[in-house]
Amino acid sequence: MKHLFIFIYCLTLALGCGNEEPESTPRIPPKPKPAAENPEPKTTTKPKAPKPKPEAKKPGTALWIFETRVSKLGVVSSLAIGADGTVYVGSWDNMVYALDGATGASKWGFVTGDYVYSSPAIGADGTVYIGSGDNMVYALDGKAGAKKWDFVTGGWVWSSPAIGADGTIYIGSNDHKVYALDGKTGFKQWDSVTGSGVSSSPSIGADGTVYIGSSDGKLYALDGKTGAKKWEFKTSVDVDSSPAIGADGTVYVGSDDKNVYALDGKTGIMKWKFETSGQVSSSPAIGADGTVYIGSNDKKVYALDGATGAKKWEFETGNYVVSSPAIGADGTVYVGSDDKNVYALDGATGAKKWEFKTGGGVRSSPAIGADGTLYIGSIDKKVYAIKTDSTGPAKSPWPMFGQNAQRTGRAP
Repeated sequence: MKHLFIFIYCLTLALGCGNEEPESTPRIPPKPKPAAENPEPKTTTKPKAPKPKPEAKKPGTALWIFETRVSKLGVVSSLAIGADGTVYVGSWDNMVYALDGATGASKWGFVTGDYVYSSPAIGADGTVYIGSGDNMVYALDGKAGAKKWDFVTGGWVWSSPAIGADGTIYIGSNDHKVYALDGKTGFKQWDSVTGSGVSSSPSIGADGTVYIGSSDGKLYALDGKTGAKKWEFKTSVDVDSSPAIGADGTVYVGSDDKNVYALDGKTGIMKWKFETSGQVSSSPAIGADGTVYIGSNDKKVYALDGATGAKKWEFETGNYVVSSPAIGADGTVYVGSDDKNVYALDGATGAKKWEFKTGGGVRSSPAIGADGTLYIGSIDKKVYAIKTDSTGPAKSPWPMFGQNAQRTGRAP
Protein backbone atom coordinates (compact mmCIF):
# COMPACT_ATOMS: atom_id res chain seq x y z
CA MET A 1 0.00 0.00 0.00
CA LYS A 2 2.79 2.30 0.91
CA HIS A 3 4.46 1.58 -2.35
CA LEU A 4 1.24 2.31 -4.27
CA PHE A 5 0.87 5.70 -2.57
CA ILE A 6 4.42 6.61 -3.38
CA PHE A 7 3.87 5.64 -7.07
CA ILE A 8 0.71 7.74 -7.37
CA TYR A 9 2.42 10.73 -5.71
CA CYS A 10 5.35 10.60 -8.10
CA LEU A 11 3.03 10.22 -11.11
CA THR A 12 1.07 13.32 -10.01
CA LEU A 13 4.26 15.36 -9.71
CA ALA A 14 5.38 14.22 -13.16
CA LEU A 15 2.09 15.20 -14.76
CA GLY A 16 2.08 18.60 -13.02
CA CYS A 17 5.58 19.38 -14.16
CA GLY A 18 4.59 18.59 -17.78
CA ASN A 19 1.85 21.27 -17.76
CA GLU A 20 4.23 24.17 -16.98
CA GLU A 21 5.50 26.02 -20.15
CA PRO A 22 9.24 26.45 -20.13
CA GLU A 23 10.60 29.98 -20.62
CA SER A 24 12.51 28.98 -23.79
CA THR A 25 9.37 28.08 -25.82
CA PRO A 26 9.11 30.40 -28.95
CA ARG A 27 6.11 32.80 -29.27
CA ILE A 28 3.53 32.37 -32.03
CA PRO A 29 4.01 35.15 -34.65
CA PRO A 30 1.14 37.71 -34.94
CA LYS A 31 -1.47 37.29 -37.63
CA PRO A 32 -0.98 39.49 -40.74
CA LYS A 33 -2.97 42.74 -40.88
CA PRO A 34 -5.99 42.97 -43.17
CA ALA A 35 -5.25 43.98 -46.75
CA ALA A 36 -6.61 47.48 -46.19
CA GLU A 37 -3.99 48.07 -43.49
CA ASN A 38 -1.15 46.42 -45.36
CA PRO A 39 -1.62 47.33 -49.10
CA GLU A 40 0.16 45.58 -51.90
CA PRO A 41 3.16 47.50 -53.23
CA LYS A 42 2.24 49.65 -56.25
CA THR A 43 3.63 48.71 -59.64
CA THR A 44 5.34 51.53 -61.60
CA THR A 45 5.65 51.85 -65.41
CA LYS A 46 8.48 53.55 -67.26
CA PRO A 47 7.50 56.91 -68.77
CA LYS A 48 6.82 56.80 -72.51
CA ALA A 49 9.52 58.22 -74.68
CA PRO A 50 8.46 61.55 -76.25
CA LYS A 51 7.36 61.38 -79.86
CA PRO A 52 10.10 62.54 -82.20
CA LYS A 53 9.49 65.98 -83.68
CA PRO A 54 8.84 66.08 -87.41
CA GLU A 55 12.06 66.54 -89.32
CA ALA A 56 12.55 70.18 -90.25
CA LYS A 57 12.18 70.92 -93.93
CA LYS A 58 15.41 71.65 -95.74
CA PRO A 59 15.78 74.75 -97.93
CA GLY A 60 14.64 73.96 -101.44
CA THR A 61 11.83 71.59 -100.38
CA ALA A 62 8.09 72.13 -100.77
CA LEU A 63 6.08 73.20 -97.72
CA TRP A 64 2.84 72.73 -99.67
CA ILE A 65 1.54 72.46 -103.23
CA PHE A 66 -1.82 73.70 -104.56
CA GLU A 67 -3.12 72.49 -107.91
CA THR A 68 -5.38 74.66 -110.04
CA ARG A 69 -7.85 73.32 -112.60
CA VAL A 70 -6.93 71.98 -116.02
CA SER A 71 -5.58 74.78 -118.19
CA LYS A 72 -3.24 75.41 -121.10
CA LEU A 73 -0.48 77.40 -119.44
CA GLY A 74 -1.09 76.74 -115.76
CA VAL A 75 0.12 79.50 -113.47
CA VAL A 76 2.22 82.23 -115.10
CA SER A 77 0.78 84.91 -112.81
CA SER A 78 3.02 85.94 -109.91
CA LEU A 79 1.71 85.65 -106.36
CA ALA A 80 1.04 88.56 -104.04
CA ILE A 81 1.00 88.25 -100.24
CA GLY A 82 -1.56 89.98 -98.03
CA ALA A 83 -0.96 91.47 -94.59
CA ASP A 84 -2.46 88.34 -92.95
CA GLY A 85 -0.29 85.97 -94.99
CA THR A 86 -2.97 85.08 -97.55
CA VAL A 87 -1.47 84.55 -101.00
CA TYR A 88 -3.32 85.60 -104.15
CA VAL A 89 -2.66 84.44 -107.70
CA GLY A 90 -4.28 84.26 -111.12
CA SER A 91 -4.38 81.17 -113.30
CA TRP A 92 -4.91 80.20 -116.93
CA ASP A 93 -8.09 78.38 -115.80
CA ASN A 94 -9.85 81.81 -115.67
CA MET A 95 -9.58 81.94 -111.88
CA VAL A 96 -8.18 84.21 -109.21
CA TYR A 97 -7.33 82.23 -106.08
CA ALA A 98 -6.85 83.17 -102.42
CA LEU A 99 -4.81 80.55 -100.54
CA ASP A 100 -3.77 80.17 -96.92
CA GLY A 101 -0.08 81.06 -96.92
CA ALA A 102 0.73 78.54 -94.17
CA THR A 103 -1.15 75.50 -95.52
CA GLY A 104 -2.07 76.17 -99.15
CA ALA A 105 -5.75 75.58 -98.40
CA SER A 106 -8.11 77.46 -100.73
CA LYS A 107 -9.96 80.36 -99.11
CA TRP A 108 -11.91 81.42 -102.18
CA GLY A 109 -11.85 81.52 -105.95
CA PHE A 110 -13.18 84.17 -108.31
CA VAL A 111 -14.13 83.31 -111.89
CA THR A 112 -13.21 85.80 -114.62
CA GLY A 113 -14.28 85.61 -118.26
CA ASP A 114 -10.93 84.33 -119.58
CA TYR A 115 -7.38 83.34 -118.64
CA VAL A 116 -5.49 85.37 -116.00
CA TYR A 117 -1.91 86.19 -116.96
CA SER A 118 -1.82 89.39 -114.89
CA SER A 119 -0.47 89.35 -111.34
CA PRO A 120 -2.46 90.72 -108.40
CA ALA A 121 -1.63 93.84 -106.42
CA ILE A 122 -2.99 94.40 -102.92
CA GLY A 123 -4.23 97.77 -101.68
CA ALA A 124 -3.82 99.19 -98.18
CA ASP A 125 -7.37 98.08 -97.29
CA GLY A 126 -6.77 94.54 -98.58
CA THR A 127 -8.51 94.99 -101.94
CA VAL A 128 -7.06 92.74 -104.65
CA TYR A 129 -6.61 94.30 -108.10
CA ILE A 130 -5.93 92.18 -111.18
CA GLY A 131 -6.37 92.10 -114.96
CA SER A 132 -7.73 89.30 -117.16
CA GLY A 133 -7.76 88.09 -120.74
CA ASP A 134 -11.45 89.07 -120.86
CA ASN A 135 -10.32 92.73 -121.28
CA MET A 136 -11.28 93.54 -117.68
CA VAL A 137 -9.61 94.97 -114.61
CA TYR A 138 -11.13 93.66 -111.37
CA ALA A 139 -11.20 94.88 -107.78
CA LEU A 140 -11.98 92.05 -105.36
CA ASP A 141 -12.59 91.90 -101.63
CA GLY A 142 -9.48 90.25 -100.21
CA LYS A 143 -11.37 88.42 -97.45
CA ALA A 144 -14.32 87.02 -99.37
CA GLY A 145 -13.44 87.34 -103.07
CA ALA A 146 -16.58 89.35 -103.83
CA LYS A 147 -16.28 91.75 -106.76
CA LYS A 148 -16.14 95.42 -105.75
CA TRP A 149 -15.98 96.77 -109.29
CA ASP A 150 -14.69 95.99 -112.76
CA PHE A 151 -13.46 98.18 -115.58
CA VAL A 152 -13.52 97.17 -119.24
CA THR A 153 -10.62 98.03 -121.55
CA GLY A 154 -10.42 97.52 -125.29
CA GLY A 155 -8.06 94.52 -125.22
CA TRP A 156 -6.76 91.69 -123.08
CA VAL A 157 -4.95 92.73 -119.89
CA TRP A 158 -1.61 90.99 -119.33
CA SER A 159 -0.20 93.98 -117.49
CA SER A 160 -0.25 93.87 -113.69
CA PRO A 161 -1.56 96.79 -111.63
CA ALA A 162 0.54 99.27 -109.68
CA ILE A 163 -0.98 101.24 -106.81
CA GLY A 164 -0.18 104.91 -106.22
CA ALA A 165 0.26 106.46 -102.80
CA ASP A 166 -3.26 107.92 -103.10
CA GLY A 167 -4.76 104.54 -104.08
CA THR A 168 -4.89 105.18 -107.84
CA ILE A 169 -4.59 102.00 -109.93
CA TYR A 170 -2.31 102.11 -112.98
CA ILE A 171 -2.40 99.33 -115.58
CA GLY A 172 -1.79 98.69 -119.28
CA SER A 173 -3.92 96.91 -121.88
CA ASN A 174 -3.48 95.40 -125.32
CA ASP A 175 -5.68 98.21 -126.62
CA HIS A 176 -2.43 100.30 -126.65
CA LYS A 177 -3.44 102.30 -123.57
CA VAL A 178 -2.24 102.91 -120.04
CA TYR A 179 -5.07 103.58 -117.58
CA ALA A 180 -5.34 105.36 -114.25
CA LEU A 181 -8.40 104.21 -112.27
CA ASP A 182 -9.88 105.29 -108.96
CA GLY A 183 -9.08 102.47 -106.55
CA LYS A 184 -12.38 102.80 -104.68
CA THR A 185 -14.78 103.04 -107.61
CA GLY A 186 -12.95 101.93 -110.77
CA PHE A 187 -13.76 105.28 -112.38
CA LYS A 188 -11.27 106.22 -115.11
CA GLN A 189 -9.13 109.22 -114.22
CA TRP A 190 -7.15 109.25 -117.46
CA ASP A 191 -5.69 107.10 -120.20
CA SER A 192 -2.56 107.54 -122.27
CA VAL A 193 -2.14 106.03 -125.72
CA THR A 194 1.05 104.24 -126.81
CA GLY A 195 1.90 102.87 -130.24
CA SER A 196 1.03 99.23 -129.54
CA GLY A 197 -0.18 96.75 -126.93
CA VAL A 198 1.00 97.16 -123.34
CA SER A 199 2.04 93.93 -121.61
CA SER A 200 4.62 95.64 -119.39
CA SER A 201 3.53 96.46 -115.84
CA PRO A 202 3.87 100.00 -114.51
CA SER A 203 6.29 101.13 -111.81
CA ILE A 204 5.80 104.31 -109.81
CA GLY A 205 8.65 106.60 -108.81
CA ALA A 206 8.95 108.41 -105.51
CA ASP A 207 7.61 111.58 -107.18
CA GLY A 208 4.59 109.77 -108.62
CA THR A 209 5.94 109.35 -112.17
CA VAL A 210 4.61 106.21 -113.86
CA TYR A 211 7.13 104.22 -115.94
CA ILE A 212 5.85 101.56 -118.35
CA GLY A 213 6.93 99.78 -121.53
CA SER A 214 4.99 99.08 -124.72
CA SER A 215 5.22 96.70 -127.65
CA ASP A 216 5.97 99.77 -129.77
CA GLY A 217 9.54 99.42 -128.46
CA LYS A 218 9.38 102.38 -126.10
CA LEU A 219 9.56 103.02 -122.37
CA TYR A 220 7.29 105.87 -121.26
CA ALA A 221 7.44 108.19 -118.28
CA LEU A 222 3.96 109.58 -117.52
CA ASP A 223 2.71 112.13 -115.03
CA GLY A 224 0.80 110.10 -112.45
CA LYS A 225 -1.83 112.82 -111.96
CA THR A 226 -2.63 113.69 -115.56
CA GLY A 227 -1.16 110.98 -117.79
CA ALA A 228 0.87 113.59 -119.68
CA LYS A 229 4.04 112.19 -121.22
CA LYS A 230 7.24 113.39 -119.55
CA TRP A 231 9.60 111.52 -121.86
CA GLU A 232 9.95 108.35 -123.92
CA PHE A 233 12.93 106.15 -124.66
CA LYS A 234 13.10 104.11 -127.86
CA THR A 235 14.54 100.58 -128.00
CA SER A 236 14.58 98.45 -131.15
CA VAL A 237 11.60 96.17 -130.40
CA ASP A 238 8.96 95.31 -127.76
CA VAL A 239 9.42 96.33 -124.13
CA ASP A 240 7.50 93.66 -122.21
CA SER A 241 9.82 93.86 -119.20
CA SER A 242 8.59 95.93 -116.26
CA PRO A 243 10.87 98.66 -114.89
CA ALA A 244 12.66 98.64 -111.54
CA ILE A 245 13.65 101.89 -109.85
CA GLY A 246 16.95 102.36 -108.04
CA ALA A 247 17.59 104.33 -104.88
CA ASP A 248 18.83 107.31 -106.94
CA GLY A 249 15.82 107.18 -109.29
CA THR A 250 17.59 105.30 -112.10
CA VAL A 251 15.12 103.21 -114.11
CA TYR A 252 16.23 99.73 -115.20
CA VAL A 253 14.34 97.73 -117.83
CA GLY A 254 14.84 94.96 -120.39
CA SER A 255 13.84 94.85 -124.04
CA ASP A 256 13.21 92.19 -126.64
CA ASP A 257 16.18 93.75 -128.50
CA LYS A 258 18.30 91.65 -126.07
CA ASN A 259 19.46 94.61 -124.01
CA VAL A 260 19.13 95.73 -120.40
CA TYR A 261 18.95 99.52 -120.07
CA ALA A 262 19.66 101.98 -117.27
CA LEU A 263 17.92 105.34 -117.80
CA ASP A 264 17.87 108.62 -115.90
CA GLY A 265 14.44 108.72 -114.26
CA LYS A 266 14.09 112.48 -114.73
CA THR A 267 15.16 112.81 -118.36
CA GLY A 268 15.10 109.34 -119.93
CA ILE A 269 18.74 109.71 -121.01
CA MET A 270 20.52 106.36 -121.23
CA LYS A 271 23.22 105.78 -118.62
CA TRP A 272 24.29 102.39 -119.93
CA LYS A 273 23.08 99.26 -121.68
CA PHE A 274 24.14 95.63 -121.39
CA GLU A 275 23.62 93.22 -124.25
CA THR A 276 22.56 89.62 -123.64
CA SER A 277 22.15 86.92 -126.29
CA GLY A 278 18.35 86.69 -126.12
CA GLN A 279 15.16 88.68 -125.63
CA VAL A 280 14.80 90.19 -122.16
CA SER A 281 11.18 89.83 -121.00
CA SER A 282 12.29 89.27 -117.40
CA SER A 283 12.03 92.28 -115.10
CA PRO A 284 14.95 93.47 -112.99
CA ALA A 285 15.41 93.25 -109.23
CA ILE A 286 17.87 95.46 -107.36
CA GLY A 287 20.01 94.32 -104.43
CA ALA A 288 20.95 96.26 -101.32
CA ASP A 289 24.31 97.20 -102.90
CA GLY A 290 22.67 98.34 -106.15
CA THR A 291 23.40 95.18 -108.13
CA VAL A 292 20.80 94.57 -110.87
CA TYR A 293 19.63 90.97 -111.36
CA ILE A 294 17.71 89.97 -114.50
CA GLY A 295 17.02 86.95 -116.73
CA SER A 296 17.19 86.53 -120.50
CA ASN A 297 15.91 84.17 -123.18
CA ASP A 298 19.55 83.16 -123.69
CA LYS A 299 18.86 80.89 -120.66
CA LYS A 300 20.97 82.98 -118.31
CA VAL A 301 20.55 85.05 -115.14
CA TYR A 302 22.81 88.09 -114.95
CA ALA A 303 24.15 90.20 -112.10
CA LEU A 304 25.11 93.68 -113.32
CA ASP A 305 26.75 96.62 -111.61
CA GLY A 306 23.92 99.14 -111.18
CA ALA A 307 26.21 102.14 -111.73
CA THR A 308 28.15 100.95 -114.79
CA GLY A 309 26.34 97.93 -116.27
CA ALA A 310 29.46 95.80 -115.95
CA LYS A 311 28.72 92.10 -115.60
CA LYS A 312 29.48 90.67 -112.16
CA TRP A 313 28.45 87.11 -112.95
CA GLU A 314 26.10 85.00 -115.04
CA PHE A 315 24.37 81.70 -114.32
CA GLU A 316 23.10 79.44 -117.09
CA THR A 317 19.86 77.50 -116.72
CA GLY A 318 18.44 74.93 -119.14
CA ASN A 319 15.96 77.20 -120.95
CA TYR A 320 14.50 80.72 -121.25
CA VAL A 321 14.41 82.88 -118.13
CA VAL A 322 11.21 84.93 -118.34
CA SER A 323 10.69 84.84 -114.57
CA SER A 324 11.89 87.90 -112.67
CA PRO A 325 14.35 87.42 -109.80
CA ALA A 326 13.56 88.01 -106.12
CA ILE A 327 16.21 88.73 -103.49
CA GLY A 328 16.17 87.37 -99.95
CA ALA A 329 17.35 89.16 -96.82
CA ASP A 330 20.54 87.08 -96.90
CA GLY A 331 21.27 88.16 -100.49
CA THR A 332 20.13 84.90 -102.10
CA VAL A 333 18.63 85.40 -105.57
CA TYR A 334 15.61 83.24 -106.46
CA VAL A 335 14.35 82.84 -110.03
CA GLY A 336 12.41 80.42 -112.22
CA SER A 337 13.29 79.04 -115.64
CA ASP A 338 11.47 77.38 -118.52
CA ASP A 339 13.63 74.34 -117.73
CA LYS A 340 11.02 73.64 -114.98
CA ASN A 341 13.32 74.62 -112.10
CA VAL A 342 13.34 77.28 -109.41
CA TYR A 343 16.90 78.28 -108.56
CA ALA A 344 18.50 79.73 -105.43
CA LEU A 345 21.75 81.52 -106.32
CA ASP A 346 24.39 83.21 -104.20
CA GLY A 347 23.86 86.90 -104.86
CA ALA A 348 27.56 87.71 -104.63
CA THR A 349 28.98 84.91 -106.79
CA GLY A 350 26.11 83.34 -108.75
CA ALA A 351 26.92 79.92 -107.32
CA LYS A 352 23.90 77.62 -107.14
CA LYS A 353 22.69 76.90 -103.63
CA TRP A 354 19.85 74.58 -104.63
CA GLU A 355 17.23 73.98 -107.29
CA PHE A 356 13.61 72.90 -106.97
CA LYS A 357 12.00 70.88 -109.74
CA THR A 358 8.42 71.55 -110.83
CA GLY A 359 6.44 69.76 -113.53
CA GLY A 360 6.47 72.60 -116.07
CA GLY A 361 8.19 75.79 -117.16
CA VAL A 362 8.40 78.49 -114.48
CA ARG A 363 7.51 81.94 -115.86
CA SER A 364 5.88 83.15 -112.66
CA SER A 365 8.09 85.45 -110.57
CA PRO A 366 8.78 84.49 -106.96
CA ALA A 367 7.37 86.34 -103.97
CA ILE A 368 9.17 86.13 -100.61
CA GLY A 369 7.09 86.14 -97.43
CA ALA A 370 8.03 87.77 -94.13
CA ASP A 371 9.21 84.38 -92.83
CA GLY A 372 11.27 83.66 -95.93
CA THR A 373 8.79 81.28 -97.57
CA LEU A 374 9.01 81.53 -101.34
CA TYR A 375 5.78 81.36 -103.36
CA ILE A 376 5.77 80.68 -107.11
CA GLY A 377 3.60 79.21 -109.86
CA SER A 378 4.39 76.83 -112.70
CA ILE A 379 2.96 75.88 -116.08
CA ASP A 380 2.26 72.47 -114.49
CA LYS A 381 -0.91 74.17 -113.06
CA LYS A 382 0.51 74.22 -109.53
CA VAL A 383 1.40 76.82 -106.94
CA TYR A 384 4.35 76.03 -104.68
CA ALA A 385 5.42 77.21 -101.23
CA ILE A 386 9.14 76.49 -100.85
CA LYS A 387 11.33 76.56 -97.76
CA THR A 388 14.33 78.90 -97.93
CA ASP A 389 17.17 80.06 -95.66
CA SER A 390 16.12 83.69 -96.09
CA THR A 391 14.33 85.47 -93.24
CA GLY A 392 12.28 87.65 -95.58
CA PRO A 393 12.89 89.84 -98.62
CA ALA A 394 15.97 92.00 -98.96
CA LYS A 395 15.87 95.56 -97.65
CA SER A 396 16.74 97.04 -101.00
CA PRO A 397 15.27 99.55 -103.48
CA TRP A 398 13.53 96.86 -105.59
CA PRO A 399 13.90 93.31 -104.20
CA MET A 400 11.31 91.62 -106.45
CA PHE A 401 8.80 92.13 -109.26
CA GLY A 402 6.34 94.82 -108.14
CA GLN A 403 8.86 96.11 -105.53
CA ASN A 404 7.27 94.25 -102.59
CA ALA A 405 5.27 91.16 -101.73
CA GLN A 406 2.00 93.10 -102.14
CA ARG A 407 3.15 93.96 -105.70
CA THR A 408 2.19 97.63 -105.37
CA GLY A 409 4.91 98.57 -107.90
CA ARG A 410 5.76 101.74 -106.01
CA ALA A 411 9.18 102.97 -104.98
CA PRO A 412 9.50 103.42 -101.19
